[in-house]
Amino acid sequence: MLSFNNGNDAVADVSLNVLIVDDELSNLLLLKAILSSAGHHAIMARDGSDAVAAFEREQPDMVLMDVMMPGMDGYEATRQIKARAGERFVPVIFLTALDDERALARCVECGGDDFLTKPYSRVILLAKIDALARTSKLHSTVKMQRDELVYHQDRIQKEQEVAQRVFANIMHSSSLSEPCIKYLLSPMALFNGDLLLAARKPSGGMRVMLGDFTGHGLSAAIGAIPVADIFYRMTAKGFSIGEIVTEVNRKLRMILPPGLFCAACLIDLDPGEHQISAWNGGVPDVLVLGDGGDIHQRFISRHLPLGVVGDDKFDIALEYSEFNRGDCIYLYTDGVIEAWNPRGEMFGQARLEQFLLSNKNAENRFDGIRNGLLDFIGDQSHSDDIALIELTCDGRASRDFDVAGQGKLRQPSVSAMEWQVTLEFGPDTLRNFDPLPLLIHMLMEIQGLRGHREHLYTIIAELFSNALDHGLLGLDSALKATPHGFAEYYQLRAREIAALQQGRIRIDLAHAPYGMGGKLVIRVEDSGPGFDYQSKSYVLNESTIASGRGIALVGSLCDTIQFSGRGNIAEAVYSWRH
Repeated sequence: MLSFNNGNDAVADVSLNVLIVDDELSNLLLLKAILSSAGHHAIMARDGSDAVAAFEREQPDMVLMDVMMPGMDGYEATRQIKARAGERFVPVIFLTALDDERALARCVECGGDDFLTKPYSRVILLAKIDALARTSKLHSTVKMQRDELVYHQDRIQKEQEVAQRVFANIMHSSSLSEPCIKYLLSPMALFNGDLLLAARKPSGGMRVMLGDFTGHGLSAAIGAIPVADIFYRMTAKGFSIGEIVTEVNRKLRMILPPGLFCAACLIDLDPGEHQISAWNGGVPDVLVLGDGGDIHQRFISRHLPLGVVGDDKFDIALEYSEFNRGDCIYLYTDGVIEAWNPRGEMFGQARLEQFLLSNKNAENRFDGIRNGLLDFIGDQSHSDDIALIELTCDGRASRDFDVAGQGKLRQPSVSAMEWQVTLEFGPDTLRNFDPLPLLIHMLMEIQGLRGHREHLYTIIAELFSNALDHGLLGLDSALKATPHGFAEYYQLRAREIAALQQGRIRIDLAHAPYGMGGKLVIRVEDSGPGFDYQSKSYVLNESTIASGRGIALVGSLCDTIQFSGRGNIAEAVYSWRH
């Protein structure tokens, strides 16, 4: 029998659809009356099977379940209802005359959330309904928040995967696959705060940039995309590494928040001169190992990282060294030397150099360092991003050069046209501006000789450098006979250019259709005293193609090269065809 008082109870704040299940009609009607008085809607079922069907049909908010019924009892009905509810929380209150502890425990085991023994109080019944309604509401709120969190996590994960794929494509759309390069990039998060870029220069040779942004993950990697864009674009146009670091520094100063910057090192290989140019701003020592496995050059950090100071305080002074074919250059971020093993020991600079010096075989030296580092770290997670690169000085002037200058070149996209351009540069311009990227860009845009970029860059660069270095500045190439002489030569060159007050260089470019293609005449004249050009040889022998350049290399690429005047006028003719 049901026992309840007849007092007026407050109507519930939320109206619930409640499924009541009992094989006795009187009990159903009484429960319905109680629920209706409290503002709830009752759905009635006479047995377990009816209850399951009604649940499927009506999707109630709560169930009041009798235990003992003919056919399907309350236990089984509750199991099936809970299974059909899935993740939705539908409270089930058992209403039973049983007071056996095992029977009550069974109510909970089959999915019941509460129970009330007969005879029961109307007040307690409504209180339990209200309490479970609040629990159900809380469960729905938590589920909604969980689903929303999962949705945002999935969206962020997909966005990060797309961003990471784009980031990887941008970072690796370079010459890292070249046989002269081996590298290890191991980020501690999805995004790498370490940056590794490599590109072939228009004049031949290789250029590499290693960067290490402060922090880790996406916030550290966000500046890598504009840096990569500047590096690739300016390298392709023939800008020097000094001009590149200046532009990168300016860009990072503009876009990065305070406290975020990029330690970086740029290495430029000039195979024609067998020269390494380096700019190191904040990364560990760059090591150059000779063929015998000894460290014969160390480019230490002499500059502030990129993005720290403005143009007025930014220093682009480079260091220079000579290399021999087979020398290896090692660049690495502080994540390598500051890596920790499980015993709390740091890998350290000394250990790195020990790995380098102990392996005299250049072929497997990089694998030895990489494996030694990874074994040292073990299975533990990184404390920092790791980047390590080995660059072998292969001595090639260009992948496409041969003695006759007939490398595999892409076909031009524009038919041969007749045109002529004259440019003249005075001392103010020569002190502050490198005209080579402008000239090459102009040639590519006017005539579309993109497949000939490397050859044309080499020809114009050599003629211009000859006019500037020897015609106006009076520098002696004999200074570059030793590694120390390389540095002295370029330091002297920088001082002489900065002090240049007189002298001019004129460049005439004239193009005309010729046969199945065209003919480009390049004439470079300087106002210097000239030289005894008649005593010089401009033939590039096959035995020196990998190391000789200068005027001899220009002669190998062009139909003809002639000097006139006092030796201060050089004229080269370059032919191409479809």
